[in-house]
Amino acid sequence: MLRPIFWPVIVPSLLFAVGVGSTVPVLVLSALSLGAGDALSSAVVSLMGAASLLFTVPVGILIDKIGDRKAMIFGTSAAVTITALLVLALSGVVARPYSLVLYIVLLMMLAPVQDIWGLARQAIVAEKMPAMHMGRAMTALGGTQRVGNLAGPMISAMLLLWFPLWSVYIFSAFCAVLAVVVLCIPALNRGFDEAPSTTTSRIALADPTAPKKLDVRWHAVLLAGVSITILSVARAVQPMMIQLWGVHIHLHESGISLLVALGAALELILMFPGGYIKDWLGRSAVLMACLVIFGAGFLLMSIQPTLLWAVIAVVVMAVGNGLGAGVNMTIGADLSPAVGRAKFLGIWAIFNNSGKLGGPALVAGLLALASLPVAIVTTGALTIAGAAWMGLFASTVKLPKGVKQRPSRRR
Repeated sequence: MLRPIFWPVIVPSLLFAVGVGSTVPVLVLSALSLGAGDALSSAVVSLMGAASLLFTVPVGILIDKIGDRKAMIFGTSAAVTITALLVLALSGVVARPYSLVLYIVLLMMLAPVQDIWGLARQAIVAEKMPAMHMGRAMTALGGTQRVGNLAGPMISAMLLLWFPLWSVYIFSAFCAVLAVVVLCIPALNRGFDEAPSTTTSRIALADPTAPKKLDVRWHAVLLAGVSITILSVARAVQPMMIQLWGVHIHLHESGISLLVALGAALELILMFPGGYIKDWLGRSAVLMACLVIFGAGFLLMSIQPTLLWAVIAVVVMAVGNGLGAGVNMTIGADLSPAVGRAKFLGIWAIFNNSGKLGGPALVAGLLALASLPVAIVTTGALTIAGAAWMGLFASTVKLPKGVKQRPSRRR
């Protein structure tokens, strides 16, 4: 079922994800090593999120103009170049404080480059896979990111035992180079020489009567986008909540790390059945179940400040989040038009990026005004409210209901 996209999309996506994942644990450490204070070092990740949100729509327009596969190659090549410059900033070639300024600027450039890669691969899968297999295909695509988030930090930890901090960025660049190599081998990319978005763009340009606006049910997009934003908020704050709660109940740092690893491992295992469930039961049902179970995990965490309840909460959250793996990309593909798909997916990504950026800010505000248990309960209640919202408007959004129902022809 995944054979058409295995080599052109899945394999290079996995390589790229491992490279990106390896740099996540060292982003703050790198800023500190260049002389940044704690506040500025912590703000680095937020700046990347802001840059990603700002350039999401222009990235989609760019992909529509140059084509999905060319965009993947361009994005990966640009990532290699930026990462090489990051090595120069960290290795002492550039003097301080210019090295810190260069580091921050390069990270803000890297964020939209990673968006180019992510949106282009999503557009390819949306074009190539039928609706009845879309859930499994998008879950596999999202799974590459989860594998990268798990394997990347483990590899960077091993590298840092023997090599300096900038060695992690060299490894990340190496992974990106391998991804470019896979993308450029003709035997592995048959049928992908002409990117779908390029084809549709040429049709639109050749036909003067072609609609200038995207043929999209915008009311359905906005209604579904509310629940997707809430899911993104929950996903963004989950690791933060686990760490803060672990400190609250006096767990050792290693115990907190094990809790995070337990959740990540369970999510990775459960994402595969989650892909089948999305195609079998339908997108709305899975999104609602994901939000309810995920939100229940937050509420369970606050019942008692003990290790047992923390473990139970992490397991429940992992079940909900794992079963919902790829649901954001799947729904985006379901709602996307045939012409201008990448541009639409860039707009659709605003919901996810807004949640990733706004979630930590929401928690920070709750912690400042109230307490950690209040922040956890509020997050859980908000997540369950997202499920109720989707249930209320599911008949209006009209997402595919499963393989038992003959899928409607996508525009």
